[in-house]
Amino acid sequence: MKKSAHVIALFALTVASLANAQRVRQQDPATQQAALERQQQFVGNVSPDATTTCTYTFTSGTGNKFLKYCVTKNGNIVQFESPSGQEYIAVGTIGEGYAFCDFDSETQYYDYAGYGDSGNWQAPTTASSSASSVKINRETTDGIYTLTQNIAQNASSALAQVTMTIKNNTSSSHHIGLLRYADVDASGDADNSFDYTYRTAFGYNNMGYGLQLLYVSGEVSGGPSLNGGFAQIISGGPNPCNIFDHVAGPLQNTDGSIFMQYDMELGAKKSVTVVVDYKAF
Repeated sequence: MKKSAHVIALFALTVASLANAQRVRQQDPATQQAALERQQQFVGNVSPDATTTCTYTFTSGTGNKFLKYCVTKNGNIVQFESPSGQEYIAVGTIGEGYAFCDFDSETQYYDYAGYGDSGNWQAPTTASSSASSVKINRETTDGIYTLTQNIAQNASSALAQVTMTIKNNTSSSHHIGLLRYADVDASGDADNSFDYTYRTAFGYNNMGYGLQLLYVSGEVSGGPSLNGGFAQIISGGPNPCNIFDHVAGPLQNTDGSIFMQYDMELGAKKSVTVVVDYKAF
Protein backbone atom coordinates (compact mmCIF):
# COMPACT_ATOMS: atom_id res chain seq x y z
CA MET A 1 0.00 0.00 0.00
CA LYS A 2 2.84 2.38 0.82
CA LYS A 3 4.43 1.72 -2.58
CA SER A 4 1.10 2.35 -4.37
CA ALA A 5 0.61 5.60 -2.48
CA HIS A 6 4.12 6.69 -3.44
CA VAL A 7 3.48 5.92 -7.14
CA ILE A 8 0.19 7.83 -7.06
CA ALA A 9 1.84 10.84 -5.42
CA LEU A 10 4.67 10.79 -7.96
CA PHE A 11 2.17 10.60 -10.84
CA ALA A 12 0.20 13.53 -9.44
CA LEU A 13 3.39 15.59 -9.10
CA THR A 14 4.38 14.80 -12.69
CA VAL A 15 0.95 15.82 -14.02
CA ALA A 16 1.08 19.06 -12.03
CA SER A 17 4.56 19.82 -13.38
CA LEU A 18 3.46 19.22 -16.96
CA ALA A 19 0.40 21.41 -16.49
CA ASN A 20 2.54 24.19 -15.06
CA ALA A 21 4.98 23.91 -17.98
CA GLN A 22 2.10 24.19 -20.41
CA ARG A 23 0.87 27.34 -18.67
CA VAL A 24 4.33 28.86 -19.05
CA ARG A 25 4.41 28.12 -22.77
CA GLN A 26 0.79 29.00 -23.58
CA GLN A 27 -1.06 31.47 -21.41
CA ASP A 28 -4.82 31.41 -20.91
CA PRO A 29 -7.09 33.94 -22.71
CA ALA A 30 -7.52 36.12 -19.61
CA THR A 31 -3.75 36.45 -19.24
CA GLN A 32 -3.41 37.21 -22.94
CA GLN A 33 -6.08 39.92 -22.69
CA ALA A 34 -4.34 41.49 -19.70
CA ALA A 35 -1.08 41.51 -21.62
CA LEU A 36 -2.83 43.11 -24.59
CA GLU A 37 -4.23 45.87 -22.38
CA ARG A 38 -0.75 46.57 -20.98
CA GLN A 39 0.65 46.73 -24.50
CA GLN A 40 -2.13 49.07 -25.63
CA GLN A 41 -0.98 51.43 -22.89
CA PHE A 42 2.57 51.20 -24.22
CA VAL A 43 1.62 52.01 -27.82
CA GLY A 44 -1.05 54.49 -26.73
CA ASN A 45 1.38 57.38 -27.23
CA VAL A 46 0.47 57.70 -30.90
CA SER A 47 2.28 60.43 -32.79
CA PRO A 48 0.46 62.03 -35.73
CA ASP A 49 3.52 61.07 -37.77
CA ALA A 50 2.47 57.38 -37.67
CA THR A 51 0.65 56.22 -40.79
CA THR A 52 -0.76 53.14 -42.52
CA THR A 53 -1.15 54.87 -45.90
CA CYS A 54 0.56 53.14 -48.83
CA THR A 55 3.05 55.33 -50.67
CA TYR A 56 5.03 52.73 -52.64
CA THR A 57 3.40 49.57 -54.06
CA PHE A 58 5.28 46.60 -55.52
CA THR A 59 3.79 43.72 -57.52
CA SER A 60 5.32 40.75 -59.32
CA GLY A 61 4.67 37.19 -60.46
CA THR A 62 1.65 34.97 -60.92
CA GLY A 63 0.28 31.86 -59.25
CA ASN A 64 2.37 30.72 -56.29
CA LYS A 65 4.97 33.39 -57.17
CA PHE A 66 2.48 36.27 -56.96
CA LEU A 67 3.64 38.97 -54.55
CA LYS A 68 2.14 42.36 -53.74
CA TYR A 69 3.10 44.61 -50.87
CA CYS A 70 3.18 48.31 -50.10
CA VAL A 71 5.36 50.61 -48.02
CA THR A 72 4.48 53.83 -46.19
CA LYS A 73 6.53 57.03 -46.38
CA ASN A 74 7.95 56.05 -42.97
CA GLY A 75 9.14 52.63 -44.15
CA ASN A 76 6.38 50.36 -42.79
CA ILE A 77 5.10 47.40 -44.84
CA VAL A 78 1.35 47.79 -44.33
CA GLN A 79 0.07 45.28 -46.90
CA PHE A 80 1.53 41.91 -47.90
CA GLU A 81 -0.26 39.51 -50.27
CA SER A 82 1.15 36.21 -51.58
CA PRO A 83 -0.15 34.22 -53.41
CA SER A 84 -3.05 36.21 -54.86
CA GLY A 85 -5.92 36.65 -52.40
CA GLN A 86 -3.90 35.75 -49.28
CA GLU A 87 -3.33 38.83 -47.11
CA TYR A 88 -1.22 38.87 -43.91
CA ILE A 89 -0.88 42.45 -42.63
CA ALA A 90 -3.65 44.76 -43.91
CA VAL A 91 -6.30 43.45 -41.50
CA GLY A 92 -7.87 45.36 -38.59
CA THR A 93 -5.25 47.47 -36.84
CA ILE A 94 -2.28 47.33 -39.19
CA GLY A 95 0.96 46.70 -37.35
CA GLU A 96 4.42 46.44 -38.94
CA GLY A 97 7.64 48.31 -38.53
CA TYR A 98 10.88 48.89 -36.74
CA ALA A 99 12.24 49.85 -33.35
CA PHE A 100 15.37 50.09 -31.29
CA CYS A 101 16.31 50.80 -27.71
CA ASP A 102 19.28 52.82 -26.52
CA PHE A 103 20.03 50.66 -23.48
CA ASP A 104 22.44 53.25 -22.06
CA SER A 105 19.66 55.83 -21.65
CA GLU A 106 16.67 53.43 -21.80
CA THR A 107 15.27 55.51 -24.67
CA GLN A 108 12.74 53.86 -27.00
CA TYR A 109 12.49 54.64 -30.69
CA TYR A 110 9.74 52.81 -32.59
CA ASP A 111 7.28 53.11 -35.47
CA TYR A 112 4.64 50.38 -35.58
CA ALA A 113 2.29 51.95 -38.17
CA GLY A 114 -1.28 51.50 -36.89
CA TYR A 115 0.00 50.82 -33.37
CA GLY A 116 1.70 54.21 -33.25
CA ASP A 117 5.22 55.53 -32.96
CA SER A 118 7.40 56.95 -30.20
CA GLY A 119 7.11 60.57 -31.36
CA ASN A 120 10.87 61.11 -31.41
CA TRP A 121 11.52 60.77 -35.14
CA GLN A 122 12.17 63.47 -37.70
CA ALA A 123 10.23 63.38 -40.95
CA PRO A 124 11.40 60.65 -43.35
CA THR A 125 13.21 61.36 -46.58
CA THR A 126 13.13 59.10 -49.62
CA ALA A 127 16.68 58.54 -50.82
CA SER A 128 15.64 56.55 -53.89
CA SER A 129 12.77 54.53 -55.33
CA SER A 130 12.20 52.27 -58.33
CA ALA A 131 9.79 49.64 -59.57
CA SER A 132 11.38 47.07 -57.27
CA SER A 133 12.72 48.93 -54.21
CA VAL A 134 12.56 52.01 -52.01
CA LYS A 135 15.21 53.50 -49.74
CA ILE A 136 14.07 55.68 -46.81
CA ASN A 137 16.16 57.63 -44.31
CA ARG A 138 14.90 58.71 -40.89
CA GLU A 139 16.80 60.55 -38.17
CA THR A 140 15.82 60.67 -34.51
CA THR A 141 14.83 64.08 -33.14
CA ASP A 142 17.77 64.05 -30.71
CA GLY A 143 20.11 63.71 -33.70
CA ILE A 144 21.89 60.67 -32.23
CA TYR A 145 20.81 58.08 -34.81
CA THR A 146 19.93 57.76 -38.48
CA LEU A 147 18.01 54.69 -39.64
CA THR A 148 18.15 53.82 -43.34
CA GLN A 149 15.77 51.19 -44.70
CA ASN A 150 16.02 49.61 -48.13
CA ILE A 151 12.95 47.48 -48.88
CA ALA A 152 13.39 45.47 -52.07
CA GLN A 153 11.26 43.02 -53.98
CA ASN A 154 12.75 39.65 -54.91
CA ALA A 155 10.43 38.48 -57.68
CA SER A 156 12.12 35.11 -58.26
CA SER A 157 11.65 34.08 -54.62
CA ALA A 158 8.41 36.04 -54.04
CA LEU A 159 9.73 37.83 -50.95
CA ALA A 160 10.34 41.31 -49.61
CA GLN A 161 13.84 41.92 -48.29
CA VAL A 162 14.31 44.57 -45.61
CA THR A 163 17.80 45.98 -45.11
CA MET A 164 18.16 48.23 -42.06
CA THR A 165 21.29 50.30 -41.46
CA ILE A 166 21.57 52.22 -38.22
CA LYS A 167 24.21 54.93 -37.83
CA ASN A 168 25.53 56.44 -34.62
CA ASN A 169 26.00 60.15 -35.33
CA THR A 170 27.83 60.88 -32.07
CA SER A 171 31.40 60.57 -30.84
CA SER A 172 30.40 58.04 -28.14
CA SER A 173 29.54 54.37 -28.49
CA HIS A 174 26.01 53.18 -27.66
CA HIS A 175 24.54 49.80 -26.71
CA ILE A 176 21.34 49.29 -28.72
CA GLY A 177 18.85 46.61 -29.72
CA LEU A 178 17.34 46.85 -33.23
CA LEU A 179 14.24 44.91 -34.28
CA ARG A 180 11.68 44.30 -37.04
CA TYR A 181 8.05 43.49 -36.13
CA ALA A 182 4.79 42.44 -37.80
CA ASP A 183 1.23 41.80 -36.63
CA VAL A 184 0.42 38.69 -38.69
CA ASP A 185 -3.22 38.05 -39.65
CA ALA A 186 -2.82 35.14 -42.06
CA SER A 187 -5.44 34.93 -44.82
CA GLY A 188 -7.23 37.87 -43.22
CA ASP A 189 -7.85 36.01 -39.94
CA ALA A 190 -6.77 37.72 -36.70
CA ASP A 191 -6.48 34.46 -34.73
CA ASN A 192 -3.54 32.35 -35.81
CA SER A 193 -0.90 29.89 -34.67
CA PHE A 194 2.58 31.23 -33.88
CA ASP A 195 6.02 29.89 -33.13
CA TYR A 196 9.67 30.82 -33.55
CA THR A 197 13.21 29.53 -33.81
CA TYR A 198 16.58 31.22 -33.47
CA ARG A 199 16.52 32.37 -37.12
CA THR A 200 12.84 32.84 -37.90
CA ALA A 201 9.41 33.73 -36.50
CA PHE A 202 6.10 32.92 -38.13
CA GLY A 203 2.32 33.11 -37.89
CA TYR A 204 -0.05 30.87 -39.85
CA ASN A 205 -3.51 29.38 -40.21
CA ASN A 206 -3.62 25.66 -39.52
CA MET A 207 -4.02 23.86 -42.86
CA GLY A 208 -3.75 27.27 -44.52
CA TYR A 209 -1.21 29.99 -45.25
CA GLY A 210 1.42 31.76 -43.17
CA LEU A 211 3.96 34.58 -43.10
CA GLN A 212 7.51 34.19 -41.85
CA LEU A 213 10.16 36.72 -40.85
CA LEU A 214 13.56 35.27 -41.75
CA TYR A 215 17.11 36.11 -40.68
CA VAL A 216 19.37 36.81 -43.66
CA SER A 217 22.45 38.55 -42.26
CA GLY A 218 23.79 40.84 -39.57
CA GLU A 219 25.42 38.55 -37.02
CA VAL A 220 29.13 39.28 -37.34
CA SER A 221 32.16 39.38 -35.07
CA GLY A 222 32.39 42.76 -33.39
CA GLY A 223 28.98 43.74 -34.78
CA PRO A 224 25.40 42.86 -33.96
CA SER A 225 24.44 39.66 -32.19
CA LEU A 226 21.18 38.04 -33.28
CA ASN A 227 18.96 37.55 -30.25
CA GLY A 228 16.62 35.62 -32.51
CA GLY A 229 13.10 35.51 -33.87
CA PHE A 230 10.20 35.64 -31.41
CA ALA A 231 6.40 35.31 -31.27
CA GLN A 232 4.16 37.37 -28.98
CA ILE A 233 0.77 36.78 -27.37
CA ILE A 234 -0.25 40.30 -28.39
CA SER A 235 -0.77 41.95 -31.76
CA GLY A 236 0.98 45.22 -30.87
CA GLY A 237 4.69 45.79 -31.17
CA PRO A 238 7.15 44.91 -28.40
CA ASN A 239 8.60 47.41 -25.97
CA PRO A 240 12.06 47.72 -27.57
CA CYS A 241 13.71 48.10 -24.14
CA ASN A 242 11.90 45.05 -22.68
CA ILE A 243 11.39 42.76 -25.65
CA PHE A 244 10.53 39.59 -23.71
CA ASP A 245 7.48 41.03 -21.89
CA HIS A 246 4.99 39.23 -24.17
CA VAL A 247 7.09 36.52 -25.84
CA ALA A 248 5.44 33.09 -25.87
CA GLY A 249 5.01 30.07 -28.05
CA PRO A 250 3.92 27.84 -29.55
CA LEU A 251 0.54 29.59 -29.67
CA GLN A 252 -2.82 28.68 -31.16
CA ASN A 253 -5.96 30.74 -31.81
CA THR A 254 -4.11 33.89 -30.80
CA ASP A 255 -4.15 37.43 -32.17
CA GLY A 256 -0.37 37.55 -31.96
CA SER A 257 2.68 38.97 -33.71
CA ILE A 258 6.30 38.27 -34.58
CA PHE A 259 9.62 40.09 -34.43
CA MET A 260 13.36 39.62 -34.86
CA GLN A 261 15.90 41.48 -32.73
CA TYR A 262 19.63 42.20 -32.94
CA ASP A 263 21.74 43.38 -30.00
CA MET A 264 24.82 45.48 -30.73
CA GLU A 265 27.46 47.88 -29.49
CA LEU A 266 27.38 50.74 -31.99
CA GLY A 267 30.72 52.53 -32.08
CA ALA A 268 31.26 56.26 -32.42
CA LYS A 269 30.32 57.45 -35.92
CA LYS A 270 29.78 53.81 -36.95
CA SER A 271 26.99 52.07 -38.87
CA VAL A 272 25.68 48.51 -38.66
CA THR A 273 23.48 46.75 -41.22
CA VAL A 274 21.07 43.84 -40.71
CA VAL A 275 18.88 42.07 -43.26
CA VAL A 276 15.60 40.16 -42.90
CA ASP A 277 13.06 38.71 -45.33
CA TYR A 278 9.27 38.50 -45.33
CA LYS A 279 7.99 35.45 -47.21
CA ALA A 280 4.67 33.65 -47.34
CA PHE A 281 4.53 29.87 -46.86
